[in-house]
Order: sequence, then C-alpha cells, then structure tokens
Amino acid sequence: MTPRSRLVVVGNGMAGARLVEDVVAKGGNQIFDISVFGDEPHGNYNRILLSGVLAGTHRMEDIVINPLSWYQANRIRLHAGNRVERLDLASREVIGSDGVVEPYDTLVIATGSRPLLPSIAGLVSDDGTLKDGAFVFRTIDDCDRMLMRARDARAAVVIGGGLLGIEAARGLRNHGLDVHILHLTPHVMDAQLDPPASRILQRQLEQTGLKVLTDRSTTALLGEGCVDGVMFSDGSTLPCDMVVVAAGIRPNVQLARAAGLPVQRGILVGDDLACQGVPGVYAIGECAEHRGQLYGLVAPLWEQAQILSDRLTRRRADAIYAGSRLTTKLKVAGLDVAVMGLKDAVEDEDEVVSYAEPSRGIYKKLILRNDRLVGAILIGDGPLVPGVAQAFADEGVLAERRSELLFPLPIDSPRRTPEQMTDDTQICDCNVVSKAQIVEAVLGGATSLLAVCERTRAGTGCGSCRPEVQRIVEMTCASVDAREALTPSPAPAPAGAADQDDKVVVTLNKVERIKKEKDGLDIVPEIPSLAQGGWEAITEADRERLKWAGVFFRRQTPGRFMIRLRIPNGFTNADQVRSIADVAEEFGTPLVDITTRQQIQIRGFAIEHVPEIGRRLEAVGLLSLQTGMDNIRNVVGCAAAGLTTGELFDASPVVHEFTDMFVGNKAFTNLPRKFNVGISGCTEHCTHAESQDLALTPAVKTAANGQPRHGFNIAVGGKMGSGGCRVASPLDVFVDPAEAAAVCREIVFLFRDHGSRAARNRARLSFLLEKWGADRFRRELAERLGRMLEPAGRDARIQRGTDHIGIHRQRQAGLNYAGLLAAVGRVPAGTLRDVARVAAEYGTGDIRFTTTQNIIIPNVPDAVLSRFRAEPLLAGLPHDPPGALRGLVACTGIDYCHFALIETKDIAVKTAEILALRLPHDQRVTTHWSGCPAGCGNHAAADIGLLGKNVRVNGEMIEAVDIFIGGRAGPHAKAGIKMLEDVPCADLPAVLETLIPYVTGRRAAAAAPPPAPPSPSEYANV
Repeated sequence: MTPRSRLVVVGNGMAGARLVEDVVAKGGNQIFDISVFGDEPHGNYNRILLSGVLAGTHRMEDIVINPLSWYQANRIRLHAGNRVERLDLASREVIGSDGVVEPYDTLVIATGSRPLLPSIAGLVSDDGTLKDGAFVFRTIDDCDRMLMRARDARAAVVIGGGLLGIEAARGLRNHGLDVHILHLTPHVMDAQLDPPASRILQRQLEQTGLKVLTDRSTTALLGEGCVDGVMFSDGSTLPCDMVVVAAGIRPNVQLARAAGLPVQRGILVGDDLACQGVPGVYAIGECAEHRGQLYGLVAPLWEQAQILSDRLTRRRADAIYAGSRLTTKLKVAGLDVAVMGLKDAVEDEDEVVSYAEPSRGIYKKLILRNDRLVGAILIGDGPLVPGVAQAFADEGVLAERRSELLFPLPIDSPRRTPEQMTDDTQICDCNVVSKAQIVEAVLGGATSLLAVCERTRAGTGCGSCRPEVQRIVEMTCASVDAREALTPSPAPAPAGAADQDDKVVVTLNKVERIKKEKDGLDIVPEIPSLAQGGWEAITEADRERLKWAGVFFRRQTPGRFMIRLRIPNGFTNADQVRSIADVAEEFGTPLVDITTRQQIQIRGFAIEHVPEIGRRLEAVGLLSLQTGMDNIRNVVGCAAAGLTTGELFDASPVVHEFTDMFVGNKAFTNLPRKFNVGISGCTEHCTHAESQDLALTPAVKTAANGQPRHGFNIAVGGKMGSGGCRVASPLDVFVDPAEAAAVCREIVFLFRDHGSRAARNRARLSFLLEKWGADRFRRELAERLGRMLEPAGRDARIQRGTDHIGIHRQRQAGLNYAGLLAAVGRVPAGTLRDVARVAAEYGTGDIRFTTTQNIIIPNVPDAVLSRFRAEPLLAGLPHDPPGALRGLVACTGIDYCHFALIETKDIAVKTAEILALRLPHDQRVTTHWSGCPAGCGNHAAADIGLLGKNVRVNGEMIEAVDIFIGGRAGPHAKAGIKMLEDVPCADLPAVLETLIPYVTGRRAAAAAPPPAPPSPSEYANV
C-alpha cells in the first residue's frame, strides 16, 4: 500500500480551513496525512460574522464552521493554539511554538493578515501588549474581551472608519455605549467608496447615533495604566473608556520572509498558487500576492482554496488561478451596499453614470469602458444589486440607454423574482453559487435555508445573499413541479425526469439511487461494524440508510446521533420508560422528546453506542425500525383508547395489527416518500386525522338486521409539508375493524407502485391523489382487494375535540386516567423515570404518549386518587395547566433539526407562559409551532399556527414567524389562514395576546351545531 503524502497547512483561518475542508471533500484523506497549525485554540469560524457576535445578533456558536470535533472526525491533526515558530524549507519541516515538528511533502501557508497598529503614543506597552482598555478586532478572543469591557464602559472610540471599524462601532452602540468613529482621511470607507457615497453613508451612520469625526489623526491614548481618552494631532482630546483600533490590516508574512520565501507586500505566488522557486510550497489567502494583487475579501480566498484543492487532489491538476473580479455585497448601518470593480474612472474613455438621493440614503454609480461595466457603487437599492452584479460578471456589452440598468423599466416593478433569474445567475458571490445549484440542492432534499446553505455553502460567507437564497428555496418548494423551478433550457431533460401517465419512472435523485443499491433494512446487520469503524467512516449513503433503522445523523451535532423509537398508538409502560431514561442519561443528552407521532427521540450518543442501546431497548420490547425516510412512520391513535368514554370503540388492536404487518417487512421499505397513518375510534378526534396520508376514523353503519355496525371511514392524501397543508380527502369507503389492516396494506401498495419518484417534494400520496382523483383511487383499491367497497358510514366524531389532559373517569368502574402536560414534549430523563415510578405505584405501570406531546397515566383507582394528585411530579407535569399552555405543540426546532429555521421549543414555552399570566386560566387556545415549511408541528391545524422563518429587520437577520389562524381538525377540518407575516419572535406575546380574543371568538361563532351523539343502542356491544 502506497503511504499517504504529508500535507501541512499553516493557518486555520478562513482560507486555510476552507482549503482543508475542500481537500477532504475531494477525497484528500486517501491521499494525504493532514496536519494544521492554528494560532487560536478553536476550530474554524467565520471571521466575517464576528461583528454580529459583538453586536449581539449572533452567538459564538453560530459562527463556528468546523468545531474541534470535525478535525478529529476527519483524521486531521490540528495543533490548535500552537503558533508556528519556524519553517525549515531545507529539511521540509514545520516547527511549532511548543517544539512539535511536522515534516511535510506539501506545505500550504495561509497565515492571513494582522491588524495594523498605527504609531500612537501609549497604545502599546513596553512588553508589547496593548494598553488596558485598548483593543484590536480580529479574533474570537478579541471579541470576548471587548464584550467584557463594554459591560462597564460608557464611551468608546473606534480608530478607523473602514468597514471593520464601522461594524465594531455599530456593535458597541448596540450595547448602549456612546461611540465615536475617528477616521484619518476625509471620507469613511474610502477604500471602497467615492466621496459622494461616503458622505451618504456617514449621514446614515450618524442617524443611528454614531458620531463620526473625519480627517482626524490620533496621536496618543490618555490615562495612567488604563485608557481614559484619546488625543488628536491638534492637541484636542476626547474622553472614553475603551479604544478599538481598526485602522487596517497587513499581510502576515514574517514567517515566510524568515524562511527565505519570495515576499514583497505578500508572499509571491504564480497562477498555480505555488511559491516561486520553492517546490511543494504554496500560499493562499490574505498573505498571498498574485500578479501584484492582495485580496482581503472572502470570495477570492475561497476561490484560491478551491483551485488549490483541485490541484492537490488531482481533480484538476492543471487548474490555474487567474485572479478575481471583486464584488462586495454587505449591509452597513442598515443600508444595502454593493461595490464592484473600480470605484472611479481610470482611463480617459471611462464613462460614469450616477444618481444620488442623500436624504433617502440612495447612491448609484456605474463605470463603463467600451460599453462594458467595469465598476459600480450601489447604496440603498438592494433589489437593483443582482442585475448589476450579473452585468458585471458577464462582461457583456450593455444597452445604449445606461439609465435602464440603474432604473429598470417600469420604475415601479417589483424586485427581480427567482422565476425571472436564469439558471446560471450567481446568487452567492463569496462561494460562487448559482440559482441552479440552489434549486438542485432543494430537489435533493435540502428544503430549508439552513440545509441549502450547508449543502451549497451559499450564505455562509458574508451572509448578504441569504434573503435571495431564501426566496429561491421557497419558490422551489412551492412550485407546481420542482423541476420547473429551473428556467427552460434547450438541453433535453434527463431520462426518467418525469412520470408518464401511470408509468412510474425512477429518477436519479440521490435517495432513489441509494434505495436501488440496497434495501434500507439491510443496514441493520451492518450496524455493529459501522459502530466499530466510527461515524466519520460511514458513507453518506449509509447515513441515509441508518434512518431505516431509526438512527439519525445530526448535522448540528457532528459525531452524535438521534434514535427515534416506534411506539404504536403511543402505548408504553414503566419498564420501557425507565430504559429510555437510563439510555438517555448514560449514552446521550439527558433529555428526550415526545413527538407529535407519539414517539420518543433520544439524542446525543455516538455510533459506537448504538448496538448496546439497541440491545437494551429490544430487551424491553422497544424498536426503532423504519421510523425515518421512505417508510410508514409510527401509526398514531387515540392515546386513551380502551379507557375513554368518548370513543366509539377501541381501535388500538388495529394499530398493532397493521404495525406488525409492515415492521421488518421489505415489501414496505421502498415507498416513494414517508407515509403517515392515523387509526382511531375516538369520537373527539384527538389524532389530527386530516393531516395523515391515510386516516381511519370512527363511523357507524346500520346492518341488515337493523343493528349498528362500528367501523372506519377512510380518508387519504393529507399532509402538512411538501408544499403546504392539504386536508385528507374522504374516499367514501367504510371498513370493518377486522379487515382494516388489510385495506391499509393495499392503500400503501398503491402508493408504493404508482407514487411519483421524481422530485421528492412532489412525492407524497397527496400528489398521486391529485393526479388520479378520489374516484379512480377508490376503483384501483377495489381492484386490488378483489371486491366492491362499501360506501362510507356516518361520521361518528363530534364537533368538540380533546387533548385528554386532566383527570378523567375511565370506562372501567373505579378507575381514572390522568392526562399530564409535558409542555412541547421535551422531558428530562429524571422526570421520565419519575413518570415510570408513579405509573407503577398508582396504576398498572401502563403509560401513554399523546399526539399533543403529553403523557397519560391510566388505571389510577379512586382510593389513591387524592394521594396521586399530591405527587410532586404533578407540579412539573400538571393535570390542570393554564389554557395557554395546554394546547401548546412544537416541532424539534433548530437545536437538533437541520431543516428548522428557528428555535421552537424554548420560545414556545416562554411565550405561552407570558400569555398564561395575562389570560384567564381556563381560556383554551391551541398554539402549534413548526420551525420550517415541513410542518412537523402541525401549525395549520391549530387555533394559532406559527411557521418559522428568517427575516432581515433593520439590516439584521432575526428569527420570525408567519401566523396562521383558524385551523382545526375533525369532521369540518380546515387549514389555518395566514394572517400575519414576518412577525419577530420577540414580539409574539403582545401580538398573540391581541389575536387570541379574536381567534377564540371566531372559533365559537363558526362552530356548527354538533351532530347528535350516537344513541345508547349504537354503543351496544362495544
């Protein structure tokens, strides 16, 4: 076996870490043993977003790109916090500050830049450190120190009116400080903007409360031991508590110069990014000088990383870097600012076209040469930027009327929509990502902004393109056919790209390829070997297949997995619940989630633990098979089945019969998409039947002898995600409980054999039903069953729904069941263990989970009921919670789900608790939270539905929601209507308080008179 070559990268910043990431993605782990030196004791993070951390709009963890665990998982030796002392080019060795020596075959220098410290008296102490109260703004640690100082400071001075200085000033202003920006030249951001644009920007900065002093030379920092002011060259002073120096950067080339590498302003590199005359040594990033040009923007740095990784991994051994055309898009003081190419005319023939409205913060300037765009400055007109950027990138001849580029006709036309963009329109300049790449990512299953950003890297640079990426994601998810999101192309569509009538043509989408290669269940016997090899060795295909085993890789927590347990009808017991709690505490995160499908999710464990976790859970009768991907998910039913007086009959045996039919059966493991089933005999419709792909609900028919027959009516095609809510369609079919499982089987097989396998966001059963219609679907089902189908019976459900919260009499004399609120379903393992204790002590050990993420303890005798009510457990899991809390449901949220756009569970509880203080205790309202359009929180079926999204407010990306009202399940089910858009989550308590009286009053007014309940004779023989 050929030994791997040794690749050493000096620098773990934006360029160096991106190179390593690209090398790994291109199979470089099979070619190289990789070592990385980084000055900072952290993994790689997005330095551009440090200003957001300082401003309080981002957390430190938000800007991490690759944590320390990523390096370990990818077998990269990271010397974190270890500055390189010396490069020995003769011996081909890198020597660290702690004495470690790394030999190399290939060396890449990505040492970046360092802050420029102007000659200011008192700035630097004799020992070389900055004066107490003085800071530079370059690293996470710098940011930490500035935030600590800002807690007690009242006034700050920022020396430098460039982009970094302005961002630092705005961040400190957000913390309530009085902030002055001091700039040496007459115009702020003079490296990017011409004087008129600079004056407009300065005006906007001052309107935010910042004070800008231009043409000021700072000569000294004042104060004994600690900064208390600054002095200018004219002798005047300005008091302050802290000083931030943001006067520019210089390439960090001392190490290269000392090693004898060719250096001018930066390390000299050729088009192959190699250092001239030194074999095997390369330089990229801010420290590299290419064709006389230094680059300080992220896009050129990452372009260099991509090209060098192609060369090193032999993907494109002849790839060359020819330089970058600079385009910068950012937000400054709430204004959209875009700068491309030249900022001023250079040649005599250069033509300048400009327009300004200083009072509105608008400035537009184009520089043309030979009728082509060679430069532009755009301020305050964000919608104009993509078109101008495209013209700059295309380098094509522009229209004769220059004004048409500055003022697209008609003047009042809306911003360019995703549908109007060509496929090759570049959306993300930092990472060179086109519209087509974003659409393809969505078609491949990345149906949220964060998922697309993770897959394509769009939006992970400066972040300014995220709103446009979001619009493309939404367009693709909502399109009639996702393939139509791409603009027409003369190229023929690939074979298998569409269904032709009833013939299902399997496309080459990733999931279908994975399923074609190997059945999902075949991963189960391979789990022990996967566990032995470690998570980083698991291929992407096998990570997908693990979902058939109910084991889920979580991108938010690399190296950690989630297991989802199948709990049919929500029925479990004390032994199982204790085992769940033990496993969560011993191997993972000591919190479990109850889902809206009556399941349990355990998180935070390593793949090495999966075999042992599986053995422990199987020992108490728990399974996780087929709880993810293209399978029949957990079959939901009334959690109080067999207990409640509000049911026509106990349907839980049908749930278990059907579940036994498909679990572990490969005939059911290759569906076009996931398949949700609800089977219930509860007349108070507690299972949201109308959102299921297949729903069996209680119905009554009259037999030939005049006696009532109890059975099910069938509805199909309900859903929450894949383009929005759709209420299931009645199929006009009645089935007896004895034959119900067999009918469910044939409906699933209809979906398996005829459902679309093209675009995954058009693959649910609802789309087959839309294509066929209910009549044809019914005929096809009858043909499969080989008999005529009975018409539907009378819907036995009443208008009123239930959540089974509270203490209720059971059908069994002398017994009660207690429905306990586990707000949004997130339960500490210790509390879960206490539930098991109480269920065993006061009942029979039986426990139920509900579709509203709550817990039922059944079979509590009358004799112990008063003692049961006094149990401390019921203080945390109340049986009589406030109305604002008892109807609360929330999906997993952004903490653990990579599709989610917002955090849901914590904010849902906090919002409801605020409302509970303001509303009457018994005023009930159902409030459901979904963190993304997949709709796992059933937001469209509640009095108030909240759908998470990211919106930009005053230049900052924040978590927000669209608000839906009036959704309901049951005999007259309907989806909620969107009432408000882009409501910041921070404003929700006040907004919802004003909505609740309207919603509850509207609900009462709209409620139709309930149908007469079944007569006593109809309940006979139940």
